[in-house]
Amino acid sequence: MRLTIGVVAVLFLWLAYTAWPFVVVYRLASAVQARDVATVSQKIDFDALRASLTTQIVATYLRLTGKTGQPGSILEQFATGVAASVADPLVAKLISPGALLELLQNGTAPGVFSNNVPPVQGLSSEALGGIWRAYVNSEFGIARFFILVPVDKPASDSFRLQFCLTGWTWKLCGVELPQQLQVRLAQEIIKAEQR
Repeated sequence: MRLTIGVVAVLFLWLAYTAWPFVVVYRLASAVQARDVATVSQKIDFDALRASLTTQIVATYLRLTGKTGQPGSILEQFATGVAASVADPLVAKLISPGALLELLQNGTAPGVFSNNVPPVQGLSSEALGGIWRAYVNSEFGIARFFILVPVDKPASDSFRLQFCLTGWTWKLCGVELPQQLQVRLAQEIIKAEQR
């Protein structure tokens, strides 16, 4: 009897743990669609998100400009530092409340791109599909959760959202942008350097 109760308790805890991040994802999607800045802000770790976006943009910039050298070389470290300093104002604009809502919802951000950028499908209830499709396009780790949005697109055309468990709360701590957005943002850095 005790063994059965123990197995049922462990099964219940496991199911609750695996369902918990999906509740947060769907609530975040609803807040993004409703343009509820306060709710979205509560569900984001801004420092981690800034680091995530900066890393991607700098890596894409280095790849586009051919400024990568031997991994860890002085040339690569210097180029990375320069690119990060140029990317920082761009990333600061991206994680402002209004721009972040636009970025998560449709891949655009007012005041960030120098020309019109066609929207891409981002975070929404429709993009998540049903719970089963969302589950299939997710990945669990220890205190980490990843999900591809929209679920019906290839990974290169999707946002890969990373949620971290901090203080007993799941928060968005990273966004891997679709490849085309990474390239557009790196091109904005290149344009800023040329001015």
